[in-house]
Amino acid sequence: MEHAIPALVIAALIVVCGVALAAVTNSSIDNVGQSWRDMEALSEERLGTDLSVVSTDVTGGGTDLTVVLSNEGRTAVQQPPLMDLIINYEDTSSQRYVVWLPHTDNNPPGDNQWTVDSISGDYRNPDIFDPGEEMTIKIHLNPATDVGPDRWLVLATEVGITYSIYF
Repeated sequence: MEHAIPALVIAALIVVCGVALAAVTNSSIDNVGQSWRDMEALSEERLGTDLSVVSTDVTGGGTDLTVVLSNEGRTAVQQPPLMDLIINYEDTSSQRYVVWLPHTDNNPPGDNQWTVDSISGDYRNPDIFDPGEEMTIKIHLNPATDVGPDRWLVLATEVGITYSIYF
């Protein structure tokens, strides 16, 4: 009898610790499962993203660049302002510039900024670049770009897909 009470306390402690360990393990498995589902969704978004360049046009003496993109994929670019644009060009005095350009809502954009000018056929989901639509991006550079084949723009979508655009 003198060993029965400590044995019951130890047994109860083992049961409580076992239940706590099971709860922690179950929570960890749920977290891994949710992370796996999130990773699969992001992977599907990346696989379904397919943008192509329709046209590029440099005007304003090399300060204004217009890029028209077509969404030929099966997923929409949900937030075009979250895209990153990095431009690489030489100005008229042969000085090389590699610049990250921030997005602005102002149209026309300020120096070394870009904006979404329009999304054609944007009826279903306003301000979302859906499949089958064309998006016009306006970029304002300072200093102006020189003419030549060694200038390009790198565009990265919000899910991490990058495109090199020569203009």
